[in-house]
Amino acid sequence: MRLLGAWAASQVAYHFTKKPRTQPVIRIAHRGGAAYAPENTLEACRRGIQAGADLLETDVRQTRDGRLVLMHDSLLWRTTGRSGRVEDVAYDPSLPAFDDFLALAREHNVRVFPEIKGAGVEEKMVEAIFRHQMQDRTVIPSFSTAALKRVHQRAPQIGLCQLLYPWVLWLPQLPEHIRIVAPMAEALLLNPWMVRQARRRGLQVWPWFAGLENRLTIAYLQSLGVDGIIADNPAF
Repeated sequence: MRLLGAWAASQVAYHFTKKPRTQPVIRIAHRGGAAYAPENTLEACRRGIQAGADLLETDVRQTRDGRLVLMHDSLLWRTTGRSGRVEDVAYDPSLPAFDDFLALAREHNVRVFPEIKGAGVEEKMVEAIFRHQMQDRTVIPSFSTAALKRVHQRAPQIGLCQLLYPWVLWLPQLPEHIRIVAPMAEALLLNPWMVRQARRRGLQVWPWFAGLENRLTIAYLQSLGVDGIIADNPAF
């Protein structure tokens, strides 16, 4: 009961002292718009754009023959029904291509938020982003600070976002070239003061959901003053 009381008191204190937002919350369509169509497909991305997404989030992996594809898991089974790992198979048209994703985003003038998945992906990601002239409309997120550093060294004009693991409840020290943090939304339910920490460092906050995405939790995040929300349904 004492812990619950302390949590409630912290929530009240935060909301009593927070400053109101003056800008609309940025809408980021998680896995293209997974509420509308199978995740990380071009159809999900089209639906996410129609729903009003400001950015399209996706996950980028590399096939055996060096093609970049949209795939969250390292294994193919959950989303394709096929066996094996993405990195062990050759590209075929059943796997959504990163190049097609960028072309779609450019056609609709929407920004992109492609997450680095797997070692060595970032170099080819940057090449593709420049090839499609999307460098000024891209923010690259990753859990790996080292991968983000490599992106910055190669293309300092591309925005970077540090993804935070679910167990992180206090903002870590980050390099100056990282200007956006993405904690798990459920972590902010436990400790909203992470938003205040980010504000003091001049960082934007774009939380992502592990499983509690609904109207109530989205409204709560908005009340905390976050800058963006990564959601399966960006039409919140």
